[in-house]
Amino acid sequence: MPTGKPGQPQGQGQPQGQGQGQPQGQGRQNGGAGQGGPSSPNVTQRVQEGAEQLGHRVREGLGTAQDELGKRYRGAEGTVARNPSSSILIGFGVGFGLGVILTSMLGHEETWSERHLPDSVRNMPDSIHQLAEAIAKRLPSSLSRG
Repeated sequence: MPTGKPGQPQGQGQPQGQGQGQPQGQGRQNGGAGQGGPSSPNVTQRVQEGAEQLGHRVREGLGTAQDELGKRYRGAEGTVARNPSSSILIGFGVGFGLGVILTSMLGHEETWSERHLPDSVRNMPDSIHQLAEAIAKRLPSSLSRG
């Protein structure tokens, strides 16, 4: 008596104990990989819901930050409009300070005067200062600044 299903050649039927539509030899040998258990859709759904909630929170935080930055920008505009000269001086001071800091951080390059002027000309301010001190020492105390 043939053991296969109608339309199948003999010897190609399902062996005993594997009537779940799986080919022979592919029962639990793969460790259950690829078989989604009853909790697999729940985990996927929870992860998806968590990602959606995180996205909503990020969007809300971004909107709040944009509103706050807009308020602060308008406040700064009002301050500049009420105090234009102070704003210009503060801007100049901040720019100058940043320039000094960046210049000192980037290292020391030889300046034009250090490359092209002789030492006697480059050191002239020091020489003039020393000359003024020498003259001040020789003057009577009534003439010197004290």
